[in-house]
Amino acid sequence: MSLTRFVSKLLAATLLMTACSQSAGDYSPVVASVYNRELHQSDLEGLVPDGLSPDDSLTVVENYVEQWIRQAVILAKAEKNVKNDFSHELQEYKNSLLAYAYERQIIDQLLDTVVTNAQIEEYYAEHKGEFNLKSSIVKAVYLTAPAKAPAVAKIKRIVGRDDFSESDVMELEKLASANGFSGYYDASSWIPFVTLQTAIPFTAYNEQRFLSQHRSIAFSDDSLFYAARILDYRVTDELSPLEVQRDNIRVIILNLRKIDILNKLQADLLKEAEDDGAVKRTLQ
Repeated sequence: MSLTRFVSKLLAATLLMTACSQSAGDYSPVVASVYNRELHQSDLEGLVPDGLSPDDSLTVVENYVEQWIRQAVILAKAEKNVKNDFSHELQEYKNSLLAYAYERQIIDQLLDTVVTNAQIEEYYAEHKGEFNLKSSIVKAVYLTAPAKAPAVAKIKRIVGRDDFSESDVMELEKLASANGFSGYYDASSWIPFVTLQTAIPFTAYNEQRFLSQHRSIAFSDDSLFYAARILDYRVTDELSPLEVQRDNIRVIILNLRKIDILNKLQADLLKEAEDDGAVKRTLQ
């Protein structure tokens, strides 16, 4: 083992050990340096996640140190060759971070995170134009089986029934479980139509026409039998069902509440500053 490798491994092991934090006056060994820049061991505290093996810990440390060296080399060259003054940009960035931190603090204090089903349904009813589908979706169950499996004929009969019901879904799932067939049996959830097409490889050049004309699908290729029952569908540009949009609407409502909090905060702070005479407008 090379000396560099040994030192790196020792460093990684040291970082994994639990120790008291250093006081302000403690000396922290230099791990790497580039010109006038130094990377200290204390800079690496908390770098290695708990539970990593010694070898993985070593890799994390080495990668970090190497990346630090590369950046330090670039910064050293940039300081000599770039004449731009970034003080304004740095101040603006600091101001943005400070304002953002304060706004997050106020939001955490005031935001009501409870969104009721009634509120979601009301928003959906008032903003239906915002929820048109970008692609077709279906409610469907499907399965695949060996093409010559004895259960194929029964599966065809089940998926082709006129009065297909929840009990038929359960029968398909029971058949599949008993025979080791793979499939999907959540008849209550919407899935992308393309997901069904991937599992049951068929072509639908006109999705709306295909879905309006096919309640069941059953066919075989050289090795596999495919079966599906389409229970409901919505095509591209139609209104997306509420159950599909419920989580999205909850996020939208929370974001609108955050905006309201920030708008009120800004208005209140401006009024307070103007009442104190702290705001001066001199632009003519």
